[in-house]
Amino acid sequence: MDNYQYCAQTAVALLNGKIDTARVLDFGCGAGQVVGLLRASSISAVGCEAFYGGGTTPARKDIAPFIYPIHNGVVPFPAESFDLVLNNQVMEHVEDLDAALSEICRVAKPGGIVLSLFPDKAVWREGHCGVPFLHWFPKHSSVRVYYAYAMRSIGFGHFTQGKSRWLWTTDTCDWLDKWTVYRSYDEIADTYRRYFTPMQHIECQWLEARLGVIARLFPARLGRLFVNKMAGMVFTCTKPQNAQNKVHDDSGRHFVRNGAKATVSGLA
Repeated sequence: MDNYQYCAQTAVALLNGKIDTARVLDFGCGAGQVVGLLRASSISAVGCEAFYGGGTTPARKDIAPFIYPIHNGVVPFPAESFDLVLNNQVMEHVEDLDAALSEICRVAKPGGIVLSLFPDKAVWREGHCGVPFLHWFPKHSSVRVYYAYAMRSIGFGHFTQGKSRWLWTTDTCDWLDKWTVYRSYDEIADTYRRYFTPMQHIECQWLEARLGVIARLFPARLGRLFVNKMAGMVFTCTKPQNAQNKVHDDSGRHFVRNGAKATVSGLA
């Protein structure tokens, strides 16, 4: 089971039998893989995406009509539209986490669930490039470049085809500088808490979904630690029933992916 399948399966479980009437939003949906899986299960699901320059893949033709662009950080749906909002490996690409969560809170119904999968800064493995600890170096660090080159020289690295070691190194470090924002766990938890109930961690569930019965060999605390360090966080939270929607204007509160202001069309 990959992360797309996990998100779709978990969304169904979290909806708790309400799939006939529920609406689901995949925030930062990429090519719409999760949207496609949910719609194949007869769930009313749509996605929104900033279509940034860091590698968004076009959606399949049958899914494309259900994918909407994000314009100036605004999710193009009315307030209180969705029973569940998920985000899969998105928040480490969002420059203004508070603004992004404010929009998710706005479009979620009171009592709506948020499912999040993404790494904090404490993760050991930088998943985009496959080099351990590369995200721990300061942005634009020359030391990071030489470290990345050394790790590539001993066999680490993703997407290396057709590139020399040095070209891969410089491209990778430039991409990380431009398109990723790694935060501490405390900063993430504090920001989520402004809009939602405290995070409920389900890394052990994710591990069992990915590994099957082998995951049961891990004690719960060890299983969560393994997932956190090798993949990232997996958690849910809920919009309080009495939450006040916070709407920000276009003058300053926007979220950014890959270093560029997000753009999206308005859609009711």
